[in-house]
Amino acid sequence: MHAHALCREYGVEFALADPCDLSRQAHSRLTVEAGAAWATLASADAAGTLWRADAGCSVASLQALELDCVRHADPALNVAQWMSSQASARWPTGQGALSGIEQVQIMLADGTIEILGPFGANAVTPLRSLTVQQMVPRLFELATSVAATECLTATTWPARFRLDALIPAAGLDVNLAWLMTGHGGSLVWVQAVWFRHTKLSGGHAVHDLQSVQPLAVQRHHATDLINQKDHAQLAVAANQLDQQLKLAFDPHGVFPTIPAAKGLESAS
Repeated sequence: MHAHALCREYGVEFALADPCDLSRQAHSRLTVEAGAAWATLASADAAGTLWRADAGCSVASLQALELDCVRHADPALNVAQWMSSQASARWPTGQGALSGIEQVQIMLADGTIEILGPFGANAVTPLRSLTVQQMVPRLFELATSVAATECLTATTWPARFRLDALIPAAGLDVNLAWLMTGHGGSLVWVQAVWFRHTKLSGGHAVHDLQSVQPLAVQRHHATDLINQKDHAQLAVAANQLDQQLKLAFDPHGVFPTIPAAKGLESAS
């Protein structure tokens, strides 16, 4: 994308036009709309259980397909805005399979285009770019860090960026696409998302599994089994992970920086 290349060259932030924008306002910023030019929605398999939606595709069009993951989402948002928002990241810790997301095509800060999805033995699309191939070991290193281990004690993932996509619950597989849920436009530019129909037992949607209150409030109540001291330690660990993930994906600050969530600010 030419505009993205110019932003990198001249030190201007490249930001998604998003009504849910949580980022700090930079002095130099280009705000880009994922509009109608990127709004194709098409079936990606013969059974009609996998759908590819471009960034500008409306959430309303996905709701017409009765996809559980967007059942309660704002229909006025587009796919890029929904993926950026906290609404896409309300799956319990380690349960990324409930997100309804199979793959995501992204543009990284250096302009690299990559498709992220199932990783390892179940990978359907190999990582093509050297940038991501070099980044993945660092991501798994962070996933085994003390900070990540502390965050795994919470039933609701306390950090903003969903590194638990790489630390799935027992019996589940790693999927790099889930790391992009709720990224706030701070890690990558989302170009397309592959959605899979997922029906949960009892007819509950993914969105129903956690409270619909803002995720910052959820973080404050995420550790109901630990005391205040442990909560403070968890906040520090979550903030450390967010900072390290931002550095891994966007070391030069091409995309906007998201401030620490309420409840984590005093720990940063």
